Amino acid sequence: MKRNRALALLLPAVIFGASVLALSGKSAHADDPTAEAKAARNARCATRLSVTLLGKSPAATLLASDNPEGNVDTMLASADFRDRFASFVNASFNGGPVTNPVNDPVYYVARYVLEQNKPWKELFLGAYDVRANTANTALDVIPSATGLGYFRTTAWMLRYAGNEEKGIRLSAAYHIINNITSFEVPASVAKPGEDRTEAGRKAAACEGCHYTPWFALDKAAAVLSQKRVAANGTVTFDATTVTPTQLLGKTLQDDKDLVTTLVESDAYKFAQCRLVFKFLYGRPENQCEGPIFDKCVDELSKGSIVPAIAVVAKDPSFCQ
Repeated sequence: MKRNRALALLLPAVIFGASVLALSGKSAHADDPTAEAKAARNARCATRLSVTLLGKSPAATLLASDNPEGNVDTMLASADFRDRFASFVNASFNGGPVTNPVNDPVYYVARYVLEQNKPWKELFLGAYDVRANTANTALDVIPSATGLGYFRTTAWMLRYAGNEEKGIRLSAAYHIINNITSFEVPASVAKPGEDRTEAGRKAAACEGCHYTPWFALDKAAAVLSQKRVAANGTVTFDATTVTPTQLLGKTLQDDKDLVTTLVESDAYKFAQCRLVFKFLYGRPENQCEGPIFDKCVDELSKGSIVPAIAVVAKDPSFCQ
């Protein structure tokens, strides 16, 4: 009787366990993906990585790979990636390319920094001269002690020379801050009769952007040369107008001081890793992606932006 009673007590438990497995649709080996499912997942991952990083369909070998993520470093070392990421950076900072490639110094400096495996901050701080080649079809990036990334290139200075009546380069100051830190402030539209002069910008309605905050545009522009327009329309830049300014907790003497201070801030690392997420995902990071975003920042802090891109692209969440 005791044996039968024990069997009677055990039988419901066995039935219950079997029922749970049946309801879940799982067997002892059901957690192992099938070869077909794994192959499909790898093909999707290969496609996503190739299209995102290289801008083209995956090669047959990558498509058949059992570990597409293992090819990320090879892809990031390719000319296709350098061209794609440099183009993306140029579009992000400029709103798109121009008709003449010699007017796109951002693209050429970004590509050069990637090719030479330079620290990413050299995109903004690098001592480079950027000038048209002999055929006037592209820009050559050449080491020069007087360079400052792309910020002192004639093409960039002309593009963001602005229209302030005294030649104060407010537009250039804003784009320097924006490119390095991703800070954005919408441009205001002048109202009829509104005073847009330096005195007007000091009024209560305007000083909040131009004189009092950390990004004070007039203070940042004070360390930039000023625009001059000759009678025939020729635009030049007068460096004798540069005056020291108190901004970002420092006394800034020139544009290099401004750029250096911005690059040394936490905002620089945050902004450039947000750029990485926009490149890979087409959007800024989500809150739940904080841990992988922090890994991006850690890698970027070491210098090159390529490992920062790699750590995000290799994360399982990218190909999930």
